[in-house]
Amino acid sequence: MYKRRPSLDIMRMGNIVEALHTFSYVRVEESFRTTQEALECASAVVTACQVDRGLPPLEIIGEFIVPPPDGGDSRNFQTLHFDFGLPLNPKVAQDIAFYTALHVPADIESVQAVTRLVPLDALLGQHSWPPLGELVERLGQYGRTHGAWDDEQGYVEGSLARIIEAATTNCSPQLPSVKLETDFLCGMEFNELSAEIDFFERHGIQLQVIEIPLQPGELLVFDNLAVAHGRRGTRRPGELRQYVFGLSLEPTAQKELRDSVLAAFWA
Repeated sequence: MYKRRPSLDIMRMGNIVEALHTFSYVRVEESFRTTQEALECASAVVTACQVDRGLPPLEIIGEFIVPPPDGGDSRNFQTLHFDFGLPLNPKVAQDIAFYTALHVPADIESVQAVTRLVPLDALLGQHSWPPLGELVERLGQYGRTHGAWDDEQGYVEGSLARIIEAATTNCSPQLPSVKLETDFLCGMEFNELSAEIDFFERHGIQLQVIEIPLQPGELLVFDNLAVAHGRRGTRRPGELRQYVFGLSLEPTAQKELRDSVLAAFWA
């Protein structure tokens, strides 16, 4: 049976949960001996947050090794995004990601990449936005031209840049249309980090990025609906473990969740 080490006693766990509530992310600078230990810690933190927020029990809806062990190195940049996407025009039941946990196994020799986090409140507060009803309509219209291959499935968007482009009232979309360019791969909106930075600056937004250089043994847990995340630097095969905690929601519940997330536009 797993036995929590003294550095992760009840008081320490309470501090971790409080930090996640306050900042929407928490870096646990422990040297977890195994990925299972890190996962059990992440699960305990997520469960405590879920209970505090009055959410139904969350499950692991996604489990990934990044990059895959049998593949090559990742590219040296990952655009800012939300795991599983935000349900902007939901029409069918689907899994929604509430929290993400990242862990670098203790036996990884070294890490060059850093995780980038961008809190929505600070980012969106730099700009003025239309009222909620108009904003939802703009997001839906963008989805009809740029978002989903099948409109019957609704519009779920993972790219922060696309959400900003859809919400901006004084410019036409410049990013590729997923609907028209069927071979386009989501997450490839920008070839390099500087192009993403330039995109947001053209929309009147300075990216305020928190960089987390997660080291071997450490754990990072963040609120997937309060911060967008990405990467700067290259990861080698098998370097990172990613766990996504969430649950399946019906369209009505997704719309309520969407409106609560969109509140960050006026925070």
